[in-house]
Amino acid sequence: MADIPEHEISALRALSGYEQMLEIERISKQYGASSVEIQMHLTGSNQSAQPFTPSSKEAPNLPSQATVLEKSNFRFEYDPTAEAADRRQSVSQAILCPGCGVALGIPDIRPIKVTCPQCLLESQFNA
Repeated sequence: MADIPEHEISALRALSGYEQMLEIERISKQYGASSVEIQMHLTGSNQSAQPFTPSSKEAPNLPSQATVLEKSNFRFEYDPTAEAADRRQSVSQAILCPGCGVALGIPDIRPIKVTCPQCLLESQFNA
């Protein structure tokens, strides 16, 4: 992982939504780190997720278990519709996508099949 100063990471944690996305892009260019690496710094995850690129012919090595995160660190309010508000009520966990490392909000129903909106990887979680 790229060596990103702690003051940059703590400043990112103070931001949310579009502002955070813009700062991640700036830090990515400045320090030569991918946005997935920066997200891992933000969440404190030490797992090195291999990003999934649809053009590759081989499937990435995916972890067998979900990386469960503290849900309170994330805001899942990017969709303002009433239907999305109902879905947000059922979110009880935040996990990292095993393909690209983006945070996903999911209910505690198991087994559950999740399709990542970022990389379109479909994963099933049993525990």
